Amino acid sequence: MPHVAFKTNFRKTYRTVRRPYEKERLDQELKLCGEYGLRCKREIWRVQYLLSKVRKAARTLLTLDAKDPKRLFETPPLIRRLKRYGVLSEEENSLDDILKLTTQIFLERRLQTKVYKLGLAKSVHHARVLIRQRHIRVGKQLVNVPSFLVRTDSEKHIDLALTSPYGLGRPGRVARKRAQQKAAASGEGGDEEDVNEAAED
Repeated sequence: MPHVAFKTNFRKTYRTVRRPYEKERLDQELKLCGEYGLRCKREIWRVQYLLSKVRKAARTLLTLDAKDPKRLFETPPLIRRLKRYGVLSEEENSLDDILKLTTQIFLERRLQTKVYKLGLAKSVHHARVLIRQRHIRVGKQLVNVPSFLVRTDSEKHIDLALTSPYGLGRPGRVARKRAQQKAAASGEGGDEEDVNEAAED
């Protein structure tokens, strides 16, 4: 029987803008890119697409009657999930609060932003480099994705990786090379002193 390779069709995780040259939106996106250290505007569009899906679910539930079984069944899990990611506060318990969410609230929950806010990096751009170079872990899990959304219970477990030179890992390549050169230089200095002492005798 011939081997059949199953191809997976991945759906898009972002939606491009309708009016690409709108000045007000371009300025706003550029400001967000700089503030949160984003690589490109697609990262903003990805968050906006996620936000639009959440808001759409909330709007659909709001159209139903307050006693509707579907609304009663689907509302608590939706709010619980958003609270778990720290997007909603403990006081916000309604579907109207979901409609008030903004892109900045989701961007604040990114691992890149959290690493910078916790003081593990000198800047938000430095935070991105640390994450990509596998220096950051969340709990026991090493994470190298800057857009990783941090849950509220995982927030206090963000730390340097155990294998990182900044943490408990062995020194990096350059540090090892410098230490080797230093050891070699000190060894040569000791040999010269021995030769000088022998010559004086």
